[in-house]
Amino acid sequence: MSGAPKPLLAVRGLKKHFPVRGGLLKKVVGWVYAVDGVSFTLEEGDTLGLVGESGCGKSTLGRTLMRLYEPTEGAIEFQGRDIARASAAELMPARREMAMIFQDPYASLNPRMTVSDIVTAPMSAHGVGTPAERREKASEILQVVGLRAQAASRYPHEFSGGQRQRIGIARALILNPKLVIADEPVSALDVSIRAQVVNLMMRLKERFKLTYVFIAHDLSIVEYISSHVAVMYLGRVMEKAAAKTLYASPKHPYTQALISANPVPDPARRAQKQVLKGEIPSPMHPPSGCVFHTRCPLAEERCRAEAPALRDVDKTGTDEHLVACHLVKD
Repeated sequence: MSGAPKPLLAVRGLKKHFPVRGGLLKKVVGWVYAVDGVSFTLEEGDTLGLVGESGCGKSTLGRTLMRLYEPTEGAIEFQGRDIARASAAELMPARREMAMIFQDPYASLNPRMTVSDIVTAPMSAHGVGTPAERREKASEILQVVGLRAQAASRYPHEFSGGQRQRIGIARALILNPKLVIADEPVSALDVSIRAQVVNLMMRLKERFKLTYVFIAHDLSIVEYISSHVAVMYLGRVMEKAAAKTLYASPKHPYTQALISANPVPDPARRAQKQVLKGEIPSPMHPPSGCVFHTRCPLAEERCRAEAPALRDVDKTGTDEHLVACHLVKD
């Protein structure tokens, strides 16, 4: 009897700490706890939205999943294999199945390279195809993302921000990956262009059977594109659930405040907003106990002394609803 199929991505206890150096000898004088014990699973075909305030560690988490940053601790199991400690040679097969879309469409494209060379760079790195085959593939994928084939011979400065992000998406898809990590792919774009790019990503997901980790701070976009959502605060996951469940019934006080702050056209709902007081603490000196207790209006003595475990509070048995809060009952 065969067991249940493994998730495409399983992250367990993942940490990424950056050293802080000071003095004449540049000794390590402290650590930035950017990602501090994150665990989650992602099934093939799903879209996991990662949300949270700036500085919560969501972009660092995305880059660590791609091994652009070396993990400090923990496991990253991709297709059943832990790649957290894999060597560069061992990582190459997984790299063909993983891709990343970066936040800044201006900084992420080399201005000295033609669009064709930019888009086919992953093919060149993995030795896929002849030069003629790569050019043909570039023309095909550019048309798929909504650009003309003639764009292949042009340079990035000749395109708008939205068009540049389409080039970045084409580069991410050129090797037909299974997992795409999108690091705030629309935050640098004009509001009028964002919906176009998000809708394009949804169409591409269906066409190429993609699995997304979609990082953003815009909760309305995350709700629209995601099947599941994880809410991060100070390097940790505070809550994770199916998108419909989380938006309809948020359990964690931080999630409730984020959703409450989301702009809505209803004046009655605007009057019910919960305003978060204070600033997010320094990731160099995270608070003891629950890291959110310094800003939580419901915090008790236990919250200050004991870090809550991320546990399932779903009572229906249909889908897990994970919450890291002492005050939420099972």
